[in-house]
Amino acid sequence: MVRDGVRIPLRRETRFHRIYSLAGSKTEFIYSRFMDGSSSITLAELEREWPRWREHERRDFCNACSWLYEQSDFPDMLRFIMQHSGSDEWSAIALSVGCRLPQDEAFDILLRAMRTMNIGEAGNIAQAIAKTKHRDAEATLRDYLQSLWARASLWDDDTFSNRMAFNATTCIAHLIELGVSPADFEEQVRQLSRHVCSGNRDSCRFFLAKYYSWLQ
Repeated sequence: MVRDGVRIPLRRETRFHRIYSLAGSKTEFIYSRFMDGSSSITLAELEREWPRWREHERRDFCNACSWLYEQSDFPDMLRFIMQHSGSDEWSAIALSVGCRLPQDEAFDILLRAMRTMNIGEAGNIAQAIAKTKHRDAEATLRDYLQSLWARASLWDDDTFSNRMAFNATTCIAHLIELGVSPADFEEQVRQLSRHVCSGNRDSCRFFLAKYYSWLQ
């Protein structure tokens, strides 16, 4: 591949992804093979092969499959995975569920997933619920934010990013995108902007500075 005029070699390939990187660099560029048609799958094949796949193979597919959105059996693939997998796979396909299934069905599936997952793992589910624009999405995300805020671990330091605090930050962004006034969350955002973890302070600015001028 070529990026910014630099040729980046293919380092490895899976059934559903190609991974490119420069020698000596830790940065990788990962592309779904469904983008260019070099890999393909049908619902029938997925149903037949899924029970035999290892966890990494299931995640490999789920992280790549959004590019199947034009395939007529893709919605049924999403339904199948939501019925026959767990939190890692749900998180990977959540946005596709929120965008590609009928609104009420998508919301119900995602809400059931959120209720069974560890609260710190449900950030992608919250984003997908927001994307459904369901009439109950705002109330659901407000409840999720309240649950996060009640956890003392929200304020723990981390070498990279505190997941609870990150999920709280993105949940606020999703609520604002749904039409809630930024003023409703100003005090919470001020607290997040002072988080002990620098990664969380950075993510607070990244996701919320366009709504709060004092963050810029």
